[in-house]
Amino acid sequence: MEEFEKLIEEVRQEFHIPPYFEDEGILRFLKEGKVQLDRLNPGRKMEEDGMYRMLLKNYANYAYHGKVHEFWKNYGNTILMWQLGSEINA
Repeated sequence: MEEFEKLIEEVRQEFHIPPYFEDEGILRFLKEGKVQLDRLNPGRKMEEDGMYRMLLKNYANYAYHGKVHEFWKNYGNTILMWQLGSEINA
């Protein structure tokens, strides 16, 4: 949970999420994104994988704005590179 707390703060600062939006909302977006990204590239750890972390934070930002479908469209190539990079390193 501590890692999510760090991510909540990073998302709030990097994407200028106002303080009146509850941390629980950002946490929910991060958990939703984690489930989706874990299915696409199992075994990755957000604490160790910078690309995973970046994708997760951006997912939360898009979710905050109600544009999750645009996240998948805009980050599709990046996700593919992330998956392929994991295969090469394995």
